[in-house]
Amino acid sequence: MKKSSSHFSVEDIIRSEFKKPVSRGTIGKDSNGLLWAYGVVLKDSLYRVGVITINMETHAVERIKDRENAYEQKADATAYLTGLIKEILPILATPPVEPAIS
Repeated sequence: MKKSSSHFSVEDIIRSEFKKPVSRGTIGKDSNGLLWAYGVVLKDSLYRVGVITINMETHAVERIKDRENAYEQKADATAYLTGLIKEILPILATPPVEPAIS
């Protein structure tokens, strides 16, 4: 008999939190080590952006209601996510090295 083991999948959590999304994915880890994820769902002719955090140690999921918004245009939802990513992710101590163009 095969022993069952618990399996933790970030993708499974995101999939269960955001049903039938237009898009979904991870944003990244913040300075506290929480993994942020998003889902964009088309509902009532609006692109609704949902945001959650996942504690990677306890696997606890929290919906971040004050970060959720709705937009008429998909491009506006995408622009919001771009700004959110810049706000959430830690700032690098040293900027990335730009390749030299010769």
